Amino acid sequence: MQQAQRSKIPRAQGVTPPDDVRQAVGALVSTIGERAALESLNISRQTLARVTGGLPVRVGTLVLVRQQLQAHAHKGGSSA
Repeated sequence: MQQAQRSKIPRAQGVTPPDDVRQAVGALVSTIGERAALESLNISRQTLARVTGGLPVRVGTLVLVRQQLQAHAHKGGSSA
């Protein structure tokens, strides 16, 4: 996975999600739907929008999203 970078938006806190995370979240939403993705990733709708839109999120939030994506990939891979 790519490394997150500090946001370049003035006065923004946090990091900008890397493209691979944005694409993985978008693919998950396309595959299972928004509501199921929110439950699977254990994040709010606003956080989902910020990640897929490339807006800054807190470092811990990005770590959570990455962990949940990996967990979902392992679950999906074992049942497929």
